[in-house]
Amino acid sequence: MRFLILLVGLIPWASDFAVPVPDEIRETVDSGSVPNIYELRRIYRPSEGILLDRNGQTLQVLRLDKTYRRLEWTTSSEVPEIFILALLAQEDRRFPFHNGVDYKALLGSLKDRILGNSKRGASTISMQLAGFLLETKPGGRSFSDKIRQMRTAWILEENWSKAQIAEAYWNFVPFKGEWIGLRAASRGIFGVDPSSLAPEQSVLLVSLLPNPNLSLSKWGTKACSLASKVGREDLCDSIRSAVSSYKRPVSVWNTEKYEAYHAAHRIFRKAESSLESQTSGKIRSTIDSLLQRKAEIAMDRILLSIREKNVREAGIVALDNRSGAVLIYLGNSKLSPENYFVDSVQARRQAGSTLKPFLYALAFETGILEPDSILYDRPREWELLGGSYKPANYEEKYWGAVPAKMALASSLNIPAVQVLDWVGVPRFVSELKELGFQRLEGPDHYGLSLALGTADINLWELTNAYRTLANDGYRSDPTFFPEEALQNSLHWESSRESSFLSVLDPKAVEKVKGILSSRDNRAPGFGWESNLATRFYSFAKTGTSQDMRDNWCVGSTANYTVGVWVGNMSGEPMHDVSGITGAAPLWKEIVEILEDHKPSEKVFVKEDSDIKSTLEIGNFPFSESRILYPETGNLFALDPEIPFENERIRFRARSSSKELEWILNGKLLAKTKNSYLDWKPKRGNYLLSVRDESGRLSETVAFQVR
Repeated sequence: MRFLILLVGLIPWASDFAVPVPDEIRETVDSGSVPNIYELRRIYRPSEGILLDRNGQTLQVLRLDKTYRRLEWTTSSEVPEIFILALLAQEDRRFPFHNGVDYKALLGSLKDRILGNSKRGASTISMQLAGFLLETKPGGRSFSDKIRQMRTAWILEENWSKAQIAEAYWNFVPFKGEWIGLRAASRGIFGVDPSSLAPEQSVLLVSLLPNPNLSLSKWGTKACSLASKVGREDLCDSIRSAVSSYKRPVSVWNTEKYEAYHAAHRIFRKAESSLESQTSGKIRSTIDSLLQRKAEIAMDRILLSIREKNVREAGIVALDNRSGAVLIYLGNSKLSPENYFVDSVQARRQAGSTLKPFLYALAFETGILEPDSILYDRPREWELLGGSYKPANYEEKYWGAVPAKMALASSLNIPAVQVLDWVGVPRFVSELKELGFQRLEGPDHYGLSLALGTADINLWELTNAYRTLANDGYRSDPTFFPEEALQNSLHWESSRESSFLSVLDPKAVEKVKGILSSRDNRAPGFGWESNLATRFYSFAKTGTSQDMRDNWCVGSTANYTVGVWVGNMSGEPMHDVSGITGAAPLWKEIVEILEDHKPSEKVFVKEDSDIKSTLEIGNFPFSESRILYPETGNLFALDPEIPFENERIRFRARSSSKELEWILNGKLLAKTKNSYLDWKPKRGNYLLSVRDESGRLSETVAFQVR
């Protein structure tokens, strides 16, 4: 035995290719031991990352390591029998019988070398696998390397079964070019997975192992010879045909059919430890592929409709309010190939008016303002150190004395600057940082202009900040991972005070949401039927940066928060496109997609008989009609600054009736087939009720207009 080992340096070895192996495996083997097969499979790393949606559908495949290509681990059950027979016939005929080192092959190789005959390798499959795990350098192994390789092969044989050694071998062996492992080779050369290999394809793959750079003619000849060794001479015609028609597939993956490109890059950069299985390289995400596709279609359609106004790009984020699960992540549009690979969700742009809700929330929390407090919207100049600041409204239109709720909902600039002057820039910057805007400059950098959104933010931060509003001021980070989303949901129900960060006063938040959800409040600025109006509860805010370079629309329903950015990655101005005309139409369509897609929520009502009856929320026929708005005691004041034709009060009711009659002061005012009616107010005292199809009247509400 000692004599044979001393002659090891004279014997050629089967492979001088350094196969990439995880550091922890190489270190374990270097120390004189080997991992078990299950540990090896656990840390096996494919060169490709596969992103799955929440239902397990493939969203995107990314090349994570471009130095080699190795795909998902191939198990024994996937490998055709003829591949195994050919492998043993060519690489290690006595594999089932030796203990890791084939001494007969060693002597035969030594004899050939002494006699000057053609060299043949003496490495067994176990020794080759040991060499892969040791990751010895290519270009000829040293004497000590070969001794270590033999020793490691013995250890493998002592601890692993022959089947486990063979399985690990065909996952680490280099076949041709960049392809390492059977799956990469079978898909890269023939375009199929190992389980779908034809017999002639299996033999052709094995015949590449000693010499991956064979010419096509020699490849066919060698494969035919190998087929004969396993008693399959009948395959020679098929082998020659396969070689003559061989054409390497363009790619091992058809990436054109995949989506969520930007999300995949973000996830795989940050979440290697969250791989569902290192063996497969897969990560399951919270993204919903159906919602993602619908959102992309909507985005492209709306971008095309405003393309003549120099609008090329957009980004969308949709979050589940409670769990923070990312349901939609669109970083850009494929309509803009020159910038498609830039993730607009993470790009930092001026915020415009989108920060105003947080400013007003801070003012409400500190008691500086109430929703009905009067602010003055008129040209004004603030004297500052080193100069003055004179902001202006969009289109330079001013409303005079207005309630704070109208100033916020209609996005008036002068009142916002006044509120920031009262609150203080340092305090507002501090609040924004608590909301997750971490890359802000110091207060002195912005001054009072911060009220109008001169800070650079990104859509990711902004959308989650609005999710914080939806969650009554409680903040948590959004997540792409189902396990984290589930934990967030559980914590919301059981321990939100300790698990979520409370950054906004809930009462102040409620006031802000009430203001932004009211059509009455935003009607002066945007009209009654703007793109912020939805058929379900929602609140939203738009924003437009300086020179119309960016516009935003961000807001929430009871279940979801959606953020939309529209603009040009180049920073070019759009032509007369604001948040309400650019981003808001897309925002409205996305929230409608989300709400329509949401499965019916169920509640269980325990009846006297102890039998539970299931009722669908939103479809339950209420026992009687009811006026929701206005409420008894409401007082409305006509605003002289608002043109009369824009003055409206929206009556709202709840009813199962398909048609309602609106009764005002005892007289029929109108009939509607929906649950609301827009009314032009006049000064006076009023009694309002509704009558359903059966003739039943609701309770009457009393209100006054001055």
